[in-house]
Amino acid sequence: MLEWLFAANYFGNSLYQIALFFASIVLSIVLGKIVYYLIKTRARQAAKKSKSKVDDLLLHTIEKPLVFFLIIIGIGLGLRALTIPASMLQTIDAISGVLITIGAAWVAVNLIDAGIKLYIMPLAEATDTRLDDQLIPVASKTVKWLIIIFALLLIVSSFGYDITAVLAGLGIGGLAIAFAAQETISDMFGGLSILLSKPFMVGDWLDFEGIVGVVERVSLRHTTIRNLDKRQVVIPNSKISKGVVVNISSAPARKILMNLGLTYETPVKKINKAIKLVTDIINKHPDCENDPIVQFSEFKDFSLNLLVIYYADNAKWFGVRPEINMAIKEAFDKNKIDFAYPTQMIYTAKA
Repeated sequence: MLEWLFAANYFGNSLYQIALFFASIVLSIVLGKIVYYLIKTRARQAAKKSKSKVDDLLLHTIEKPLVFFLIIIGIGLGLRALTIPASMLQTIDAISGVLITIGAAWVAVNLIDAGIKLYIMPLAEATDTRLDDQLIPVASKTVKWLIIIFALLLIVSSFGYDITAVLAGLGIGGLAIAFAAQETISDMFGGLSILLSKPFMVGDWLDFEGIVGVVERVSLRHTTIRNLDKRQVVIPNSKISKGVVVNISSAPARKILMNLGLTYETPVKKINKAIKLVTDIINKHPDCENDPIVQFSEFKDFSLNLLVIYYADNAKWFGVRPEINMAIKEAFDKNKIDFAYPTQMIYTAKA
């Protein structure tokens, strides 16, 4: 009864051929899902038990591209079941070549990511210098972009275009692009300047035009700083390379300055006692340099001021300051040395 349906011709193909085409695609997708599940569960569990990193490298490299290739193969086998004109077959073969090139580039990019994660990063973390931590992300992105560009050139070549002519065209067009992207190019040269001259490293504290924070990332175009409000500040490298950057981390110690105001009723003996107490507290602290500056500096409106200048470890100064302050308060309270606060004296004359 349905013989006419199977006997009918659809764009030069029988229903049986069309069914084979779609069945091949569906089976390839199902097979891809199964393979992906097995890699994700069984293969990864087996890789964790192995001491070698090679199996982890291979799994990370082929995990998703393998599914992609299986689907391409399924589509290719399905197309072979159809009756297709020779002219269309050439186009299909060209598209297949493009997909295979994309898959190969995908594998290469995954291989670089996995190699850096499993081999290079552990070596970089084991070294004392932070330069490798800064260069590795930039080098990784550069190599991956070269792979993508190479893949694009192969794709262009697969459609019959002369690569040398394309490159020549890119050279001429590159001049126009260069004029349109002067800031981008300037940022990239700024990034290279930062990477080569090393005025600061990832993890350093910087003060750049009032922006104070720690350097989180240095790419070819931007430097990312996490400021004191825990917000990311992204600064173009061209601005940093031309501006004045204060590398706070480069200093061996952090200068801390404060003024202690004592009441005018404080006798000279207690002023000298206060100077000795503050000096001893700072000298005894393990994260402070010895011989701080502690002196009776000036007469203010409401207080007798002691100028205190000392240097604390650059990595610990933020915690040192409250410890010193608390120790001074306790010592002054114990020795009955009073801090000043704004006061006003009113004199009245008898009539």
